[in-house]
Amino acid sequence: MNNNGVHFMMPTIFNDKNEIDLESMNSICEFAKKSNCKGLVLLGVMGEAHRLSEEERNLLIENISEIAKKLSLILTVGVSAESGYLVSKYATKASEFGAEQVMVAPPIMKKPNEKVLYRYYEEVNNAISKETKIVIQDLPEQSGVHMSPEFMVNLDKKLGKVNSIKLEDPPTPSKITKIAKIKNQDLKIFGGLGGLFFLEELMRGASGTMTGFAFTEILVEIYDLFSKNKTEEAKKIFYKWLPLIRYENTVGISLSIRKEILKQRKITKFSNVRYPTPIMDSDDKNELNLILQDYL
Repeated sequence: MNNNGVHFMMPTIFNDKNEIDLESMNSICEFAKKSNCKGLVLLGVMGEAHRLSEEERNLLIENISEIAKKLSLILTVGVSAESGYLVSKYATKASEFGAEQVMVAPPIMKKPNEKVLYRYYEEVNNAISKETKIVIQDLPEQSGVHMSPEFMVNLDKKLGKVNSIKLEDPPTPSKITKIAKIKNQDLKIFGGLGGLFFLEELMRGASGTMTGFAFTEILVEIYDLFSKNKTEEAKKIFYKWLPLIRYENTVGISLSIRKEILKQRKITKFSNVRYPTPIMDSDDKNELNLILQDYL
């Protein structure tokens, strides 16, 4: 599978009744296609997957899977869970609905144990179809589990369905270099973190990024320029947009900011988040509007 490029990390859009707005979700898919993204990532941390019922999860997977196929976008579904049983169940369902990739972060572990963690990923590998691949999500901020480059590369070598790493353990550029030195050629590395280190990640050998920056077409433009060895042009665009990338990554309210931008761009109808996800206050919105004057 050629999955190189930009994969748009989809937020889950809720209407004013706190229900999923499928019309806005479909609009995000169309936006990603128009932006020339390579794929979609559904039910990640920024998709508020942990705030969805199983019925809502399945509704989204079924709906977005159909649209992704029509738009020829690779669909990656987040299936992380707090037990081997649940992660296998979620992965099986995503695979059955036709997801090309499942994204798996470690469960929260007070005393990380590599043997237990290996078994966790092995269960996913055994649960999904041969057509579905695994994206290892390295996200210690959420899981509390720090995975070494050697451990992740070992997962790829021993589990036949691993094909990518989504790296979100800063500083990501240096960790990409460490992984690149020991990995198999086919193992892909993708950045995240809202695109904050996107250019540096590409320079270190990343195959793209999986993130939900609300102007994802800009990330695609940077990726395309870099792929054509036009590094200076890519650098100028990246630095132009860095103030907004930085602000969108504000700790705590980053998802609320991202949803607000998508709404202002008329890509979605709502910017609601589910309690207790933090929301922007009036001062935050004024700051965002001031920054957006340079981009909208």
